[in-house]
Amino acid sequence: MKYLIVNADDYGLHPLVSAGIRKAHLEGILTSTTTMMNMPDAEFALRMAAEHCPNLGLGVHLTLTAGLPLLPPSHLPTLMNLSDGTRFPRESVLREQADSIPAAEVKAEWRAQIERFIQLAGKKPDHLDSHHNSSYFTYPFFTAMLELAAEYQVAVRLCYGDAEQGDYTAIPNDFPADTTPHEMTRRLNVPAPDHFIGSFYGDNVSLEYLLSHLQSLPDGVTELMSHPALDGEALKQISSYNTARANELSLLIHPQVMESVKANQIELVSFGFFRPDRFLKPIRSFGEVK
Repeated sequence: MKYLIVNADDYGLHPLVSAGIRKAHLEGILTSTTTMMNMPDAEFALRMAAEHCPNLGLGVHLTLTAGLPLLPPSHLPTLMNLSDGTRFPRESVLREQADSIPAAEVKAEWRAQIERFIQLAGKKPDHLDSHHNSSYFTYPFFTAMLELAAEYQVAVRLCYGDAEQGDYTAIPNDFPADTTPHEMTRRLNVPAPDHFIGSFYGDNVSLEYLLSHLQSLPDGVTELMSHPALDGEALKQISSYNTARANELSLLIHPQVMESVKANQIELVSFGFFRPDRFLKPIRSFGEVK
């Protein structure tokens, strides 16, 4: 069987992003999203999801490179020393200095973000991933995310792979030679999809590109990463990736995309598919796509 999780990153980043994600779910093939718990729109976005999108999978988009931390900055001295002391550092700075940041600081902030989700949503998230893929920058960061996933019994995005394949994040140099990310997830009993499509982004946001992936989707569970949003000038003030988000949205609700899911007998699921108590019922069967 072919199972597809279509996940939208950045839920809660901005009302235009959050509304676009809900539209992609209600009118298209999107099944899942991950919430940035330190963003002003996060609380309202979760409430709207609960009221209007009961089948939308909800995870946490662990954040270290945008906005303010949930913990007091004094609890994160090394991390906050990379910025102005109040806001998270830029992605490029964090990437360059990641080896110097204690994993305990990172894990504590991420735990606060997960707990904030539970407080607002009234339930655990169904998976974890990270903004700008920061949880995959170093072996200690990845380990911290996996340990939290194991503790909360949730799934994770697994985007490590062959560096020559554009869909994947390269395994960092500090990874031990005697293990792999996939082995670590299995050892900690943390579920993750079998395959990952991370290249539906930027210049690859086209109908032809999306259809080609749907037509060649392998058996097993695949995650397709996306970043849809409603169009608006306000996005240019908060994200370098802005106008392309509306293009992604238009494709995720495109009739040909919906029909391709049906024609290729793809079952649309969320990360809740991995729950031990799950019913093997897709969010939307290929036979129901219109």
